[in-house]
Amino acid sequence: MRIEFPADLGLAVPVVMSLLSLRLFRLAWRTRRLPELLVGIYFLLVPFGISLSIRVDRFDAIHAETARIVSTALFTSGGVALLLFVWCVFRPDSRWAWWLAFGGAAAVVATWALAIPLGLYEASTSLFLLLPVYASNLWVFFESLRYFLLLRRRQRLGLADPVIMNRFLLFAIWTGGIGVITLMGVAGSFAQLMNGTFHDGGALGDPLVLGITRMLAAPIAVSIFLTFLAPARYHAWLRGRAP
Repeated sequence: MRIEFPADLGLAVPVVMSLLSLRLFRLAWRTRRLPELLVGIYFLLVPFGISLSIRVDRFDAIHAETARIVSTALFTSGGVALLLFVWCVFRPDSRWAWWLAFGGAAAVVATWALAIPLGLYEASTSLFLLLPVYASNLWVFFESLRYFLLLRRRQRLGLADPVIMNRFLLFAIWTGGIGVITLMGVAGSFAQLMNGTFHDGGALGDPLVLGITRMLAAPIAVSIFLTFLAPARYHAWLRGRAP
């Protein structure tokens, strides 16, 4: 695969997210807690999956299928981690959430595996196999927003920690931003398919989608930083301004 500059400066994103993953893995090792491990897996795999999926056309034709299989595997593994994260953080006592998380995880893994012998990765349209995986981002967004609104009402009575409340808001911001980018990519990819211009990566490589993605990158990056790496003075500021 050839490397192109300055277009490939975006490859720094998965590298940076890998460093955040290592921090989360260390935290998970110390605390023996599952959520940190699952989010770390997501941040480690999905950025590399995105980077690979929009660069499949740079591979020789004989390697394109393998590149699609690997990128879809990265996406799928990240989606499984996010599904389990939603269940264990937001709805650990919910039976339907357990079935959705584990059933959904089994379904997306089975879809990825069955597509290999069926030869679906020979075509660029294999990108659409990821549609169920994308739903995991939306589930995290809606649950984070629901918890933020719930805690905001409780905070008025002095029954919620402002730092925890803010963390749910930050989760809603960065997962919502990723959700918007995903929906744009899916809609643009269907439009390309109907116009006969679809290619590997779909609309994720479209200049308009890339432009909007770059605009959303700043609030997404800031919210991720404040979620996992916020300085103590930020937490002090949140508590100081709380009623």
